[in-house]
Amino acid sequence: MVSNELTLFCMSATPFHEDLSLDESAFRSHLRRLVAARNGIYLGSGGAGEGHVLTARELRRIYEIGVEEAKGKVPLCANPRESRSAALMYEVAKEAVEANVDVVQIYQLDAGHGMIPTQREQDVYFTELLSEIDHPVAISIHAYAGYAATPDYLKQLCARFEQICAINVVGPPNSYFMALRDELPERIKLYTSIVNLVHVATLGASGALLAENNLIPNVCQSIADAYEARDLDKLAHGTRTVQRFANVVNKWAPSSGRWVKMAMKVLGLGNGVLRPPYLLPPQEDQDRMAAAFAALRIREEEGLDAPPGGRRA
Repeated sequence: MVSNELTLFCMSATPFHEDLSLDESAFRSHLRRLVAARNGIYLGSGGAGEGHVLTARELRRIYEIGVEEAKGKVPLCANPRESRSAALMYEVAKEAVEANVDVVQIYQLDAGHGMIPTQREQDVYFTELLSEIDHPVAISIHAYAGYAATPDYLKQLCARFEQICAINVVGPPNSYFMALRDELPERIKLYTSIVNLVHVATLGASGALLAENNLIPNVCQSIADAYEARDLDKLAHGTRTVQRFANVVNKWAPSSGRWVKMAMKVLGLGNGVLRPPYLLPPQEDQDRMAAAFAALRIREEEGLDAPPGGRRA
């Protein structure tokens, strides 16, 4: 049976002061906006959250603030950065568990240098982690990993470790998603990307993970609401708006962190500060983005009141 309820998770940005320290006040404001829009939240991801340039202590603080602001209001998850060993993944995952987020996502092994782990190597990695993490866990199957665990192996893994509650399938084809849905018990929720959510929702997806809702959380939520209400006109409008928005920001991809921070600055939602090695694109790029957003009436679509921030006064 296909559920009507979809959750749209925001891979949340991490705001910084000009001196590159964590801006806790701005972070709280950002989380409150996501909660108000009823978006689920993933904290400290390696993309939009710039997780690879955050220390374990900083990530712990991010998780703590997330729990204070969002736990019990919307689904709240941690997204520890990709790691090249179980020990390195656990170093961050344990901070999320201790902070008491709802779910901790675990990426597949990022072996590096083009290496594709064998199934035996994958199994040793997951077994080591899941034997230590007594907490709800989501497994990430992401195209950026360069490989995908087989549906049969994931079925075995979920049978062995009952704390696995979700698998996030971002990038693999719909045929893989359908095979996974057919293999796994209904208790395992499957999430996808926003670009094919409407189609994959009919295959059994429970929602999507995206970065666009750092900027347009209400527009993104309208897709889930329209799907549940079977309002095809609203569903089409929301889906088209998000796709057009993505077409604009993806000109500065890959690296969602870069375009998220630039778009936040352009829309007056942040200061645009990134941690190196990321650098904010130059003013002419910000002006191009602002013009594209104006053409799409993004401020009106999202209901933003603040003046645009593409150029500082």
